[in-house]
Amino acid sequence: MGHRTLVAYDRDGYDLHYSHWGVAPDELTPETPFGGPPNDGWARERAAELQEAAGGRLTEDDGHAVDPDPVATGVSFVDLAAYVDPIEHEALYVVDGAFSVRTYLVFGLEGRHVGRTDGPAVALVGYDGSTDAAYLRGWMAGGRAVRGACGPDDGAIVRALRWLDPDRGTVVWLTGGSREDPGAGAGAVR
Repeated sequence: MGHRTLVAYDRDGYDLHYSHWGVAPDELTPETPFGGPPNDGWARERAAELQEAAGGRLTEDDGHAVDPDPVATGVSFVDLAAYVDPIEHEALYVVDGAFSVRTYLVFGLEGRHVGRTDGPAVALVGYDGSTDAAYLRGWMAGGRAVRGACGPDDGAIVRALRWLDPDRGTVVWLTGGSREDPGAGAGAVR
């Protein structure tokens, strides 16, 4: 398992790219728009140990942390909802034209749908740095423990996210849509 991150570059709409091993936001610059080499050396070394000498390569060498081939192009922010999967993606980075990066953690909220027809509600919670991300993950684990005590239909996590200090980051609710028809009922609520 990697640190799977979606990276949305604001161009004419958003161009959406994938990073399996994650990328540090400060590595996304005009000179290195897809970051530096991926942080997967440990995995490659371990795989090489497990392969036979006559075996092939597991992956091609890649010089970028973010895959230069887009997952989607010209997507509106609202339609990004169709591509964000809380089971598959850990974070979403939104990169503007000046390469300022807004970072969000992706949280799936079981038992709540908030307009989504294809799975649990998704909240994107803005964060600032790895310490803040660790805090938010712990905070969410606590919210899930409360949900376990109160039951899934209690709405404790949704109320807790509404209570979350607005100075610490933005909470974006992703609703509706699917990859087959990204515009059908898609919406984002901030």
